[in-house]
Amino acid sequence: MKPALVLSLGLLLAWPCLGAAQGLGDVATREKQKRAAQAASGKTTPAKVLTDADLNEGRPPGETSSPASAAAAPSEGRLSTEAPPSTVVDTNAQLRPYLDAVTSAQARVEQLEAQVRSLGAKLNPMSSSFIYGATGSNSATEEAQVRAGLGQAEAGLTEARKALSAANGALSDARRGQGSAAPGPY
Repeated sequence: MKPALVLSLGLLLAWPCLGAAQGLGDVATREKQKRAAQAASGKTTPAKVLTDADLNEGRPPGETSSPASAAAAPSEGRLSTEAPPSTVVDTNAQLRPYLDAVTSAQARVEQLEAQVRSLGAKLNPMSSSFIYGATGSNSATEEAQVRAGLGQAEAGLTEARKALSAANGALSDARRGQGSAAPGPY
């Protein structure tokens, strides 16, 4: 196509947009003039204040939007924010060993994952801590040590993930009331 034809076609398509464009300053000026005219004529209307009754108009009879009524009667699909204190204390006391086991296992997994990342970075040529890089030791013996340590860390990570899975399973069983034995060391 000829460049003149392309240019004229582009201008033809853009013409309506160019004519309709307004600057933000133009809009603000017109709005200010409109408000000044309303204030001068005394035809200003106060802003409407919405209340809970206005919000509840279109809702089914059982649902309300006020926080007090929502806390008093939680609807389906919503979790209650407060439970009877006796239930909370008893449940926490019964589940505490399981929660501690899960927390401990999760911490061990995170520790081993960080160790694997660190050792893997030493073997990665794109890493700033690469053994043979500018800041590395350039030692073949260190590479062998890092590879051995990485293998051990990966094996430990596999075991730690199994222990975490077992701890989560024991916690799940305890929550369902099926697990009565205390968890073992994870």
